[in-house]
Amino acid sequence: MKKKLKVYLACTGVGIINRGIETFARECFDGLHGTEGLQIELFKGAGEEKTDEQRLWNVPRNGKIAQLLGKLIKRNGYVVEQLSSFLPFVYQIKKGKPDIIFYSDSNLGFQLYWWRKQIGVPYRLIFSNGGPCHPPFSRTDYVQQVAPFYLEQALKAGESPSKHFLVPYGINVPQGNPLLNQNERQNLKQRLGLPIDRPIIISVGWISATHKRMDYVVDEVAALPEPRPYLVMLGHINEDSQTIINQATLRLGKEGFTALSVPYEQVSQYYQVSDIFVLGSLQEGFGRVYLEALIHGLPCIVHDHPVMRYVLGSEGTFADLSKPSAMTQAIAQILQQPQSPQAIIHRREYVRKRFSWKNLIPAYMDMFHSCL
Repeated sequence: MKKKLKVYLACTGVGIINRGIETFARECFDGLHGTEGLQIELFKGAGEEKTDEQRLWNVPRNGKIAQLLGKLIKRNGYVVEQLSSFLPFVYQIKKGKPDIIFYSDSNLGFQLYWWRKQIGVPYRLIFSNGGPCHPPFSRTDYVQQVAPFYLEQALKAGESPSKHFLVPYGINVPQGNPLLNQNERQNLKQRLGLPIDRPIIISVGWISATHKRMDYVVDEVAALPEPRPYLVMLGHINEDSQTIINQATLRLGKEGFTALSVPYEQVSQYYQVSDIFVLGSLQEGFGRVYLEALIHGLPCIVHDHPVMRYVLGSEGTFADLSKPSAMTQAIAQILQQPQSPQAIIHRREYVRKRFSWKNLIPAYMDMFHSCL
């Protein structure tokens, strides 16, 4: 009987925080688990242990201990979390002897690269570059590039083509169609405490002015004539978020927006009742939220960038979001064009064809085997 390829998928943030790389790791394991010829195991930072899912001891990034240790070593809690999980992970590596370690957290990967000889297991390292990081990639064996833009950037910097694989993020696409029944949508809006008589604009990401540029989103929605759409901002909330919430209260009024951090499994309910998805970021490593929005049939307004064009293809509305009024104009145009059921269904099928795990499993298996 042919030996199965053993892959350890490590992501300390799974169970602790929901960013792009954590939701990717979670869905990557679920999508690839059970594939013929593959034994994949997930090593996460928190949550229930299940078949082939193990919890690594760590100092969680959002705790007081991690913050204190981070100040002592002049790093942040995220780095502390990764470094603290290293020795527990070494124990698992020596015990299970994986062929490949697949990871997105670079600081953990650096340790696995530096100490591989001492660990005594000849594993191969694949860094999933969804952050993204930029060349050189000298402290890993191979790199999964999730968009052509970053692959081209690496090759132009002199990286070996044999070291890099273009394999996009996958995503779980539900069976059937998006929610189309208007009565069901209205009932769900009421349960979520959202207005039933206004279009809903949704933006998903860290509620901050940095990177996701939620301040820009607030200003662009506020520039629409009244009665304007209702804005839903979902994502990580920290001390930086209060500035955005204060801005939204001033510009939109308390009855004009919601800013929430909800469990990942509840985010889909907000997508289901929304009418337009927007994101103010000027660059992305990949942008899984774009696929989430398309799965629920939403038109997407995004910055005109090669990564966004790769992910969204013909299904995106692209504008120069570095300029004031660009998003406002795009929202106004979409609001004037009623969305047909056919267009809503087509967006989900676009994601299913290009990015569903069922269709991407061969590409991931080819990448794993090529690394050996």
